[in-house]
Amino acid sequence: METGNDIASMQMMNGNEAVARGAFEAGVKVAAGYPGTPSTEVMEYTHQRYSDIYCEWATNEKVAVEVAIGASFAGYRSLALMKTVGLHVAADALGGAAGSQINGGLVLVVSDDVGRLAGDDYNDCRHYGNMFNIPVLEPSDSQDAKDLMVKAFEISEEYSTPVILKTTSVTCKTTSPVKIDENYTYEAKCRDKYPVSFSKVIMTTMMMKAKGSEHPKLTKCFNDFPAHMKRLAEDSNDAGFNKLELNGKKIGVITAGTPYYYAKEVLPEASFLKLGLVMPLPERKIRELAEHVDELYVIEDGHDVIEKNIKDLGISVIGKELWPKFPVMTRFTPDIIEEKLVPDAPKRTPQEGVPFRLPVSCAGCSHLFVSNVLKKHKIKAAADVTCGLIGCFPHMESYSLQKCMGSSISLAHGYNLAKENKENFVAMIGDGGFWATGINGLMNLIYNNGQSTVIIVDNNCLAMTGGQNVASSEFGFNYKPENKLEIAKVCEAVGVKDITTVDPYDIGSLEEAIVNAVNAKTNSVVIVQKPCVTKFKLPKDTPSYIDQEQCVQCRKCINVGCLAIESKKAKDGSVKIVINEDICTGCRLCSTVCHKEAIKN
Repeated sequence: METGNDIASMQMMNGNEAVARGAFEAGVKVAAGYPGTPSTEVMEYTHQRYSDIYCEWATNEKVAVEVAIGASFAGYRSLALMKTVGLHVAADALGGAAGSQINGGLVLVVSDDVGRLAGDDYNDCRHYGNMFNIPVLEPSDSQDAKDLMVKAFEISEEYSTPVILKTTSVTCKTTSPVKIDENYTYEAKCRDKYPVSFSKVIMTTMMMKAKGSEHPKLTKCFNDFPAHMKRLAEDSNDAGFNKLELNGKKIGVITAGTPYYYAKEVLPEASFLKLGLVMPLPERKIRELAEHVDELYVIEDGHDVIEKNIKDLGISVIGKELWPKFPVMTRFTPDIIEEKLVPDAPKRTPQEGVPFRLPVSCAGCSHLFVSNVLKKHKIKAAADVTCGLIGCFPHMESYSLQKCMGSSISLAHGYNLAKENKENFVAMIGDGGFWATGINGLMNLIYNNGQSTVIIVDNNCLAMTGGQNVASSEFGFNYKPENKLEIAKVCEAVGVKDITTVDPYDIGSLEEAIVNAVNAKTNSVVIVQKPCVTKFKLPKDTPSYIDQEQCVQCRKCINVGCLAIESKKAKDGSVKIVINEDICTGCRLCSTVCHKEAIKN
């Protein structure tokens, strides 16, 4: 398809690819983020395909947003990437940017985990739009994702505000056609408008007419962000990304994201308002649809954010009373809509017999060794949000406390304070969690004279999200050997008294190191150092096997939590425990729990 001098083609892209392409076409110069399913690939695609854009994995989401804010103030369009629980970490930085003067466009791409059976699917990043009074855009497919990414930067600059582009696990991973200008030439967009940009504490002070707030040195910093949002709300009534489709008069639907296509499939005769901008809302278009139809419904993934905002306008809509939210449901599917609005439609039968299985560690993972030492010696411990989190599940039961990423060190410190150090409650944390926010907990422990033991599992990458680099990795987008940070040296620098580094496959030494650290009357760190078996494809030793004649089916090996150990039903109906030789790394951990010596090499 050719238009003028432009040659356009249709390419199949998933939502993450389309967002990366949108950043390229928007002229983004700096992209910073923190890995988190389902949005991680946005940064990977950007780095691989669009080398003009500087990319970095920051130490955490707050830092990523602050990097983007700095680049924005320098005049260049900047992007920060994370999932919704990461935005909780970055909320402080976003709150400081909201309401402030914006030079280069500032956009946060934030992904909700709606619909995943194992994820954070009850979080909804749109609440931050309401809380910070900033715009939120939500694409319905990959074309939308690319186009709204470009539009987000334009909105950011026009209305002097950060913008959130909300994607979901469905839009991130779903592939659909995207129109691409083959002759597009990258240009880093630059806008240097404001010489200063401060957090909105100055703006709110002036809005409340505090004495002296009319001083010229303050007024030059003023940014009337409520007026910007009011103007955007009015302008959104005429914007193409909010699409009003007046058809039948019986049913009207206000929707955004992928539910738009589900509802169109189920209700082809209905009238629709497809929102691209979900915060603020186009009030005139909503009222026009409400007057056109007999019944007006809101169909939205996640929480009832759009529904509440529409009801605040005094407009009656039907939403969560018909489709309850979490924990009943977190995202729409066509059959969910059909069940309530097309009662005579044939019922869709869900697939049955799909087995439920808890997450299991990779065969040979360092976390398995730590978990089993803690269980063996009945050592109470807090886990972190890393691969070690799997040790919290019922098939492992290695940990008794686990909260947000980077928290385990502070959790253990607080526990030990309350117990007056009479029992050493241990903290386990991965290298990713340590660099993200755990290091702050360690510093707090030291300068408050804490006596806790910390186990840091150093596998040279952020394994849980696909093996991205961390500060102590020997690879990465911007890796230089001389800039690599070493966990042991950092721990020593902040004042840790007792530091031991050990290879988990040396099971005896690992056990001794952990037990000695727990028994020591001082603060201590045990660094369990082994590259991630999946990321780095470690060479395998001779796989283990189970001698069925010696095996008494005690199932202690199953409780190790290794993916390679399987329970299989034989033809005669009996159940046998076997080791999958294709998966087994030959690490020998399982043999340490078998008292009948049935596990052999």
